Amino acid sequence: MITTVTGKHQITIPAKLAAAMGIVPGSRLEWQTTSQPAVIRVRVLPDRKAIANGLLGAGRPYLGASTAANSPKPTR
Repeated sequence: MITTVTGKHQITIPAKLAAAMGIVPGSRLEWQTTSQPAVIRVRVLPDRKAIANGLLGAGRPYLGASTAANSPKPTR
């Protein structure tokens, strides 16, 4: 697949490649140079919302039962 860089240094990602890699509008890409002058490495960064959802509740196992016993009881 060949793309062209525009005057504003933008590129268009081919639709098949974007779909295969899960790239949607708003996706973040990390660009890195390599030891080979003509090779650029591009990595799709995880969606921040997906990272946050994956971490949701991750600390619960570390709270332990003693924390629940020391919690104030709700009043009616």
